[in-house]
Amino acid sequence: MAVTEEGAAVDSIGGGALEAMVVEDAKVLLRSGGSLVKEYLLKEGQAPESTGMVCGGRVRVLLQVELPPERLVVFGAGHVGRALAALASGLGFAATVVDDRPEFLDATRFPAAVELWQAGPGFDGELPPVDGSTYVAVVTRCHRTDLEALRRALETPARYLGLIGSRRKVRLILERLRQEGFSDACLDTLRAPIGLPIGACTPEEIAVSIAGEMIQVRRGFAPARGPSLALPVPRLTERHRRRDA
Repeated sequence: MAVTEEGAAVDSIGGGALEAMVVEDAKVLLRSGGSLVKEYLLKEGQAPESTGMVCGGRVRVLLQVELPPERLVVFGAGHVGRALAALASGLGFAATVVDDRPEFLDATRFPAAVELWQAGPGFDGELPPVDGSTYVAVVTRCHRTDLEALRRALETPARYLGLIGSRRKVRLILERLRQEGFSDACLDTLRAPIGLPIGACTPEEIAVSIAGEMIQVRRGFAPARGPSLALPVPRLTERHRRRDA
């Protein structure tokens, strides 16, 4: 049986006093979150778990809050976008990949759960809805399309917004956006370069670094800030080994 936040029940566990008590307990749990195993007594009495029924026995019920998956909008269906969408699907994100190249939005390249969205040239036209709980990753094919997608993303109230690229590229894009009138307060919400500094090289590793940063935001974890670590660049043979592993 499912119980909504408004208290409406879908399906049934048998009706009667037992179900009424379970619905009330479910409404309380919906406000606090988590899960609970509770035992109800099918008999009369003053105990809180007594249902007032006379049939006897007891029932153990698992109550668990089920939340819809958080939405992730990925601008760019290239190597990194594909790897990120595939990884995010297993982390509780409902991923939508946006690109203006129809040949890259081939359903065979992505898990079945990933939504594919073709945008207009330069990411014009209608885009997937983004609200205050949506995560957005801009990982398109070049700095020009990154800038075009980022303009659209900055207009949304996204919970997380990240941009791929080197520090120099990020600096140039931010300078351009400031010239176009985007405020520092708006640009301060951008996480760029996107992802955690784990020395990622391959698209799959970069996807892990991005997913890790999104999980930090999801869990409200703010790591201590300290000096950046200079990570050695892996040799080409090591990169190949990692990809083949």
